[in-house]
Amino acid sequence: MSDLASKIALIQGRPALKVEQLATLFDSTMAANISVFDLDARLLYVNDLFARSFKRPPSELVGKTLYELYAESHIAQFRPYLERVLAGEAVNYERLSQVVDTTGVWYTVALTPWRDESGTVIGGAQVSMRVHEMKAALESLRVAQERLASHMNNSPLVAIELDAALNVSQCGVQAFDLIGIPPEQIVGRSLLQEMRDRGEQGEPLADALQRLQSGAEVRNRVEVALSHVNGKTVYTEWFNSALTDANGRVSSIMSLVQDVTARTLADVQLRRFVTHDTLTGLHNRRGLTERLNQCIVHYRRADIPLALMFIDLDGFKQVNDLHGHGAGDELLCEVARRLLAVVRGADLVARIGGDEFVVLVERDATLDAVNTLGSRILRALEAPCGFTGGAARVGASIGVAMCPPGTADAVELMRAADSAMYQAKRAGKGRVVYANLSLAASARTT
Repeated sequence: MSDLASKIALIQGRPALKVEQLATLFDSTMAANISVFDLDARLLYVNDLFARSFKRPPSELVGKTLYELYAESHIAQFRPYLERVLAGEAVNYERLSQVVDTTGVWYTVALTPWRDESGTVIGGAQVSMRVHEMKAALESLRVAQERLASHMNNSPLVAIELDAALNVSQCGVQAFDLIGIPPEQIVGRSLLQEMRDRGEQGEPLADALQRLQSGAEVRNRVEVALSHVNGKTVYTEWFNSALTDANGRVSSIMSLVQDVTARTLADVQLRRFVTHDTLTGLHNRRGLTERLNQCIVHYRRADIPLALMFIDLDGFKQVNDLHGHGAGDELLCEVARRLLAVVRGADLVARIGGDEFVVLVERDATLDAVNTLGSRILRALEAPCGFTGGAARVGASIGVAMCPPGTADAVELMRAADSAMYQAKRAGKGRVVYANLSLAASARTT
């Protein structure tokens, strides 16, 4: 029996043979780097995958300290976390890890204190996985652990085990940190009923679990928004896997849940940055194009027209020339506010560059409705726009492209509206000109 196996057998009170089998599983099936170290960060055990990252056999690594294996730049990254786990704290973090013959690989790392029978920390265990391989590693973890409940509370994720009826049979203590509810409050209850009682939108999770129950999938992933007892929304990612009995029926489902609130909010901010104008907060050209393409597909099916209004400010260049770009930016923001104030709730307003704005009329895009909206826009811009140090009056030239059912694509529609806008400028500005002359040759609305 290995020294590590003996120690684990002593601490867990389990037959050594089963621990050896578990160690074999770690070496042969786990898609994760695994190591165990003492208080001096000296390795007591490494699995094959860990050793392969250094292109050395496990026997050459055992007995060395982590500080001997890694470069100083990497030691500086993990030393604070190592100190925390040796102080008794379970730690989860991500880092760019050292791998021989590579520039580094991003791993998610879980560090867990290793305690003796008295509860004294005598070392730690490290499990690291490639982030994109987490689902595959989750299944390997399920097989290797064989529902060892003692490991649930050492996981950096919330571990929830469901029975065949989706009642909670076990739940990690981390559930309290995640949503503020003690695990014992939900053990024995239906998970989905608990979510309904709390007013959660549990349909995505219910669908994912049903696919496991039916046998359509053996594992899946789903994102669910939950409510903390303090009222805050917590965005979570669930990795679910089904365990079947000898007859192939689902006997239990294991879910590992992680808090992805920071990532989700960052994605939302990034998405807004990509699709919105940073100055005015309106949609930008990309955001407009995406929405326009969606609308055209929808309206082709529904046989409903839409309209695109290109708006170019008259006199804006003089404001920039006389008062500077700061004043021009303030004026553009005021124009954006006025446009938002006069359009209808379903209409989209975008700034696509410089002093060019666009209104996408998605509903009731009749000639009368667009004429009325064009008049409101021109009237809204009649009053001078104030800025630091002064005020200026600007007008607008508006080009409109009507999209009858089943015609035009986004590029064609935008090109037609842009061309009509330049016609409005050449015709004397302060007016609306239609690209589709069969609908209206020109509508002056000053």
